[in-house]
Amino acid sequence: MKLTTRVSAFFLSALAVILIGNSLLLYGVARSYLQHHFDDQLDSLLHILVAAAEVEIDDVKFESTDHFVIQDTSGEPDDLFWLVLSEEGQVVAHSENYHRASGINKTESTRSPVDAHEFAKPGWQVVRHHLAAPEPKPISERSPLEHAELTIVAASNLAPLQNTLFWLAVVLIVLPLICWLIAALLGRRFCERALKPIRQMADEVRTIDVQDTRARLDVQPTRDELEELGVTFNELLDQLFQEYEHQRRFAGNTAHQLRTPLTVMLGQVDVALRRSRSAEEYQETLTTVSQATTSLSKTVEALLFLARPAGDEPIPDHQLTDLSAWLPLYLEHWKSSPRWNDIYLETEANLSCETSPTLLSQIMEILISNALKYSEPGTPVEISARRVGTSVVLKVSDQGMGIAAEDREAVFEPFFRTRQARLQASPGTGLGLALARHIATALEGSLLCVEGPGRGTRFQLTLPSED
Repeated sequence: MKLTTRVSAFFLSALAVILIGNSLLLYGVARSYLQHHFDDQLDSLLHILVAAAEVEIDDVKFESTDHFVIQDTSGEPDDLFWLVLSEEGQVVAHSENYHRASGINKTESTRSPVDAHEFAKPGWQVVRHHLAAPEPKPISERSPLEHAELTIVAASNLAPLQNTLFWLAVVLIVLPLICWLIAALLGRRFCERALKPIRQMADEVRTIDVQDTRARLDVQPTRDELEELGVTFNELLDQLFQEYEHQRRFAGNTAHQLRTPLTVMLGQVDVALRRSRSAEEYQETLTTVSQATTSLSKTVEALLFLARPAGDEPIPDHQLTDLSAWLPLYLEHWKSSPRWNDIYLETEANLSCETSPTLLSQIMEILISNALKYSEPGTPVEISARRVGTSVVLKVSDQGMGIAAEDREAVFEPFFRTRQARLQASPGTGLGLALARHIATALEGSLLCVEGPGRGTRFQLTLPSED
């Protein structure tokens, strides 16, 4: 189902509920009003008739000739009639249209008494009022106009009311239905027009070439959610293309780094196979191949580690470690380095934190080896450890060639090497710092290249300390 159809169906359903509820409410109110008006009209006639009667202690009188104003008040001669019945059920007085409206002929009404309590006519509403003298006279002393009891009956035809309610119901059904149909036609057009930018975005997305990193959606300045959607999608494309470009460079650099040791190994093997050689020459060739294989193995291991998301694998030997005691022990294996005397350590006491000594030693190995590689012999490589707030901060500083401010973040990208390092032709794969930051992230820490005092480079490793 298209979005236009779903939106139209939702609003048309809501409109239908509103129209039906409104029609039912209007019909209920109108029906109540008309019924109340109908009842008031009949009650008014009955009250007039009751007021026309004369009730005394010993008799009740009703003379129709004295009440000529009581005529057909409904405007339709057969919609309303009245009659007055004696206690014997004889018709004492009646409206001019009584016989025509009630369907009772004069002869029948004269012969047969009418029961006032059972008088009814289908399709008519009948109301009654009983009048009685408190101390009626004996029948022998009454005149023809005097009675002991009288019952006044008024009746009104329900057909006009029912006819009015019927046509009211028809109007309240037909008009909302017409309005709903008009809303359905116009509403769908409006929805299609309102959702047209979304269709245009979808068409543009289908035509985007993944190879064209500059392709973006043409976002119109509508200042609404559609503009926000387009801008957000373009931001997503920016991130995706940046990641795509990063992966493309990474793949190219990886191929280059893997090809170099393979080329060395193949070259050495080809040269060794051209002619017979002495055992010493074969030993030299195998040594070269072994070194190239070791370099290739380290590169592959680093690439595999970088390919895993930080925190995806369990951290080995994660434990509470006192860095003030661990760092001197770790630096012991650097004693064989020609620049052992250039390494200086300064640390505070009781620097405990939850970390992995194995992974931490890999970070320190990378930072110290880089500091020794890119600085002159005899210049100090300073290592410091201090507590800063709720963290432990380790710094490795040298006085070498330094890193330009614009390259301080880029050095953590795989295979990136600064211009100075390329000019100096220093050996390396460009994976060390990327690997060190990845490990720092796995340890819930951070690794930054910060500005140091004077010339040289300073790397800052921040680890969460013990709570």
